[in-house]
Amino acid sequence: MVVQTVPLRDLVARVDLGLTVLCGADALDRPIRWAHVSELEDPTPYLVGEELLLTAGVRFPADVPSYVAGLMSRGVSAIGFGVEPEFPTVPSSLVEACEAQGMPLLEVPPSTPFLAVSQALGALLAEIAVREQRMLADSQRALTRAATRVRPVESVLTTLAVVLNCRADLVDPAAAPEDVAPLVGRVASGSGPRSASAQVGEDHVTLDPVEAAVLVVRRPAPLSAAERAVVAVALALLGLLRRDVESERGQIARLAASAVLRSQVSGVAGVLGPGPYRVVAGQSRADYDVLGQRYGPLVSKEGDGFLALVPAGVELTGPVGVSSAVPESAIDSAAAEARALLRRALATGEPAFPASELASLVNPVAARAFARRELAGLLGRPELIETLRVWLGQHGSWDRAATVLGVHRNSVRHRISHAERLLGRDLGSADARASLWFALMWLD
Repeated sequence: MVVQTVPLRDLVARVDLGLTVLCGADALDRPIRWAHVSELEDPTPYLVGEELLLTAGVRFPADVPSYVAGLMSRGVSAIGFGVEPEFPTVPSSLVEACEAQGMPLLEVPPSTPFLAVSQALGALLAEIAVREQRMLADSQRALTRAATRVRPVESVLTTLAVVLNCRADLVDPAAAPEDVAPLVGRVASGSGPRSASAQVGEDHVTLDPVEAAVLVVRRPAPLSAAERAVVAVALALLGLLRRDVESERGQIARLAASAVLRSQVSGVAGVLGPGPYRVVAGQSRADYDVLGQRYGPLVSKEGDGFLALVPAGVELTGPVGVSSAVPESAIDSAAAEARALLRRALATGEPAFPASELASLVNPVAARAFARRELAGLLGRPELIETLRVWLGQHGSWDRAATVLGVHRNSVRHRISHAERLLGRDLGSADARASLWFALMWLD
């Protein structure tokens, strides 16, 4: 379980608490997990690290330097000393010991109960959790939107780099950069779930396998748990795209899905005119020029040929002839699939680019097999499958899921707990949630 932290400076910045930094002003980036109140002369047996230890000096230690050293050894991040009723001011011996050993020391005024400090810390932790959830949801939408673009692999990598403020590269082990070549080789040559992370120069680097390649993410700071979940979404997308991106079906489906889904937002009509649209193929540069100049299509370039999206009513003349048209059955199939995805998105109340758009990017047979493997423990239990789908779609909100399902929130909790046991998965894990969400989208 990952426990969230906040920098000490964020707590100090709360004006309503009136905290005063007596020493350690250069260490306010220290992480705080929780506030712990103790009046023991030796509280170290009850500490686990990264606490803000709050005390009013009721049993003030005789050996103050040893008291502070013990707290330092247990990884306490800071001390908060409440003045009055025991001491009118913070004892100078405590200030000197903290200053000598590099322990941040805060003065807590009489008007601020220790409970208020704990509540303020809880509020800051909750804000971070909400912010990271929003970041994860926004990043997932951005990544799945990128997967429908003309160059989906490159678009996903670019989007990942933007949302995480990092450098993201899909590396061939045979041509890996020298500074990460050993790590790339180890990740690529292993089997089963595997990854690696290391400090390389000034960058923190994480590596994960994607088919025969390796995703290398670099940035100065390590990834948080939520940011690792964003990487997990990108890995799922890249794995699917690498398998399907070269196929004609994959190209047609991406274009058709993109057109149908984007018809709900501004932009496409200004390029192509009002829908519906159709996909045509061309082989030569002349074909490309005619379509580009006359119809302003959305184009997927592959080698010497390409696929283009044009208004359905357009009469194609010149070098683009009937022989270059994509079979109507393929277009109809891709468009129907895209419309089905759009209906699903609208029914769940999700934005125009939910993760379910991946259904247009993969082989449906392989996708259904994956879904049945992931959800094997729930097959034959439609009420659990539907509850899991709604609960994940509502970002784990018991109340919203209960409203959608028309049941009591306790029923949702019971069903999700039962599903978790049957699946043998920790539904508190972002990786597990992402994998199951994809599987639910592809289940028969």
